[in-house]
Amino acid sequence: MATAKKDTTLAVRDNFAIANRYEGLDPELLAELKDEMEYLDPENGILCRQIKIPSGGGIAYEVQGEDDDDTDAMKEIEGVIVFTHRLSAFWPSSYGGDDGTKAPVCSSMDGKTGLNSQTGEVIDCEKCPYNQYGSATDQQGNRARGKACKNMRRLYILMNGDPNIYLLTVPPTSIRDVNKQLSKLTASGIPQIGAVVSLTLEKAKNGSGVAYSKVVIKKKALLSQAAANKAKLIREELKTQYQSMAITLDDYTGTAAASPKGQTVDVYPTAEEAAAMGGVVFEEAPPHDDGDAPLPF
Repeated sequence: MATAKKDTTLAVRDNFAIANRYEGLDPELLAELKDEMEYLDPENGILCRQIKIPSGGGIAYEVQGEDDDDTDAMKEIEGVIVFTHRLSAFWPSSYGGDDGTKAPVCSSMDGKTGLNSQTGEVIDCEKCPYNQYGSATDQQGNRARGKACKNMRRLYILMNGDPNIYLLTVPPTSIRDVNKQLSKLTASGIPQIGAVVSLTLEKAKNGSGVAYSKVVIKKKALLSQAAANKAKLIREELKTQYQSMAITLDDYTGTAAASPKGQTVDVYPTAEEAAAMGGVVFEEAPPHDDGDAPLPF
């Protein structure tokens, strides 16, 4: 089997810093902070700032600032994807029910094995009937072309000199394109934690003419070896924590000014695309072998 040849056309971004929140602090102050944190209630999962996608085909992300309501509009996000994984979630047709519940009935943190929270049943996602095209229903309960189970992807991003981790949940509308873009990056011989990428949005329309925002990822530069090593350590930490992050309706409707009851636009394969795939359309998973984590640098 031939190995991928590393793309050497990109310049190394020596000034891109993978920041550590506590790096350079006075040892006494650091010890005091650690002591105080011992008495705080532990957080479940990963503390992240959210990146939201605008509705209606907008081309600027909404990036969370210091406070939940503090957001910045950014047409381009430049950063390093330190970790990424698939996730899938199934809500009833009302997307959370009239009681306002946001947790899905069934969810999967790897897009492979799901757990039904009501029955305790373990589900093989690939064989699940709710994970097949044509299983979705519209607001009137009519059969639709999409999947009842929503396939998504989480991207954990570090920006230059910023110690915060930013979380972008890629919706079903962009999942196929993003998976192909990530696979293309890896195939070029550049691990995801070894590259600086650009994330932008393009306005697109589905087959019904409804506008949506499509996530676009392009490689921009290489990280220095020292920065890549720091990113690798952060990735390993995230891999031990991401399973405890709950999936909620906000993942699926994580768009700015999302429409009621999670009714976001979805895109589906055409008959020609489905035929080209031999009728098998569960193709959201890119060919990673490391639990969908980026490859080691």
